[in-house]
Amino acid sequence: MKTSQNDFKNIVKDHSPRLYAHIRSILLNHHDTDDVLQNTFIKAWIGLGDFKGNSELSTWLFRIATNEALQHLRKQRLRRMLFLPIETEIHNSINPDESLNDGRSIRLKLEKALQKLSVRQRMIFGMKYFNEMKYKDMAELLNLKEGTLKAVYHQATNKIEKYFEEND
Repeated sequence: MKTSQNDFKNIVKDHSPRLYAHIRSILLNHHDTDDVLQNTFIKAWIGLGDFKGNSELSTWLFRIATNEALQHLRKQRLRRMLFLPIETEIHNSINPDESLNDGRSIRLKLEKALQKLSVRQRMIFGMKYFNEMKYKDMAELLNLKEGTLKAVYHQATNKIEKYFEEND
């Protein structure tokens, strides 16, 4: 795919909000999300010549973002095992000073609830809830069956609802 720098700037502008929301639902940290989003677009720029168009550009970008976010989590897990106690990492992942606007307490509660989910549940929940992706697109991106995605999404929403009920 032949793309100019100007075309690529438009790709970044058009896809950044959804990719940010997707990555944030996996990582739960603004700073890490920004880093991974930047890495996603660097990899996309480098690999754009190899993009064949067999899938939508957005699907390809989501696949890169997902892989980058999961790679980041693996690196974090290794770092945590070697250097940081888990309580410190969890405490640092939610920064109450971040601009959370009027829904600050609800946003903070949701982020804490999301921490109770597995990475897979957070990823699928984020794709469906925050990005409003169709199960069909999610299935293609994650190489999972739609039924599996629906079940995982349902489990994730139940856990979040339970967290909200227990932490009123």
